[in-house]
Amino acid sequence: MMLRKTAAAYCELSEAAFEREVASGALPMPVLLGGKPHWHREQIDQHLADMSGAGDWRASSNLYAA
Repeated sequence: MMLRKTAAAYCELSEAAFEREVASGALPMPVLLGGKPHWHREQIDQHLADMSGAGDWRASSNLYAA
């Protein structure tokens, strides 16, 4: 479980950007633990995996073409 600051850093986002992604539904809502919002790393990972779709997005990018 991660506090907002740690969860945002895990996603390499500012805390404000992280909050926008949570509010938009792109990232999971927190749960209260000890009276503070915490995010579960595996839920964040699942949301990020869902965002990227099936496969590696770089495979279809000219920037990363082999």
